[in-house]
Amino acid sequence: MSYSSNVKQEITKKNPVTNLECLAELSAIFEIKSFYLKDKIDIKMENSILAKRVYYLLKKVVDLKFGIKYSVSKRFSEHTIYTISLYFQKGLKEFLESLKFSFLDIIQNEEIFRGYIRGFFLSCGYIKDPKKEYSLDFFLDNEESADKLYELLFSKNKKVFKTTKKSKILVYLRNSEDIMDILVLIDAIQHFFEYEETTIIKNLKNKTIREMNWEVANETKTLNTGNHQIKMINFIDDRVGLNSLSSALEEAARLRLNNPENSLQELADIINISKSGIRNRFRRIEEIYNSLLSEENNTII
Repeated sequence: MSYSSNVKQEITKKNPVTNLECLAELSAIFEIKSFYLKDKIDIKMENSILAKRVYYLLKKVVDLKFGIKYSVSKRFSEHTIYTISLYFQKGLKEFLESLKFSFLDIIQNEEIFRGYIRGFFLSCGYIKDPKKEYSLDFFLDNEESADKLYELLFSKNKKVFKTTKKSKILVYLRNSEDIMDILVLIDAIQHFFEYEETTIIKNLKNKTIREMNWEVANETKTLNTGNHQIKMINFIDDRVGLNSLSSALEEAARLRLNNPENSLQELADIINISKSGIRNRFRRIEEIYNSLLSEENNTII
């Protein structure tokens, strides 16, 4: 079973506390899954988790007759389709009216918002395992529903995006904190804690890797600097001798030759001067090196 299916299974093991929350959840499911026919309303679903959930919610909030059946579809690949049919009857109109919530109703009432987002997730949501990627997607066929879901999540300050993918409209989240907020909202508490633990471990791992890379880069830079300075010192020694340098520069040159892998700070500490002081000495050594190199090149020409 996929990670997303496991999350949905956890959610459906818990029952909404109030009828209002049940109605909000059904409202979202009907918006995504229902089809109005001549004498009935069909809610078609492709997994048993959602079918059982709709059956439970309908039994809880309304006293209407409805049927349930399943069939096997061979379109694209063989899979089972579950259909719950609500027949036209007394009380159906009132029930359908109870599923109508305005945008303000949803964002201003926490129960309605919780049920509505849960219904959307169960109907068309897909969440990836955080070990692989931080991703929560809603795949919708209807532009109006996609815009509504986008605005609802945006109104709660979520970093939400909307695009078109193949024949579907995709509303999606990629921020781990926003995704964890949604998991809490829709009652996937166990998966929230697992998700949080995974993000903490990944963040620590990434931080450790960054620090190691930083240390390696610094060590490489130090070695490269030391090798270049040794090259300059050897050139000067070969051409004019290190004793031709001032005492301060000669001290720095011999210090580098004896400590090829040390950083500038470590060299400065050995002779008890500042880092900028030792850097200035090597800068003057480099000027002498460049001058000697230029003279040699001019002589060759």
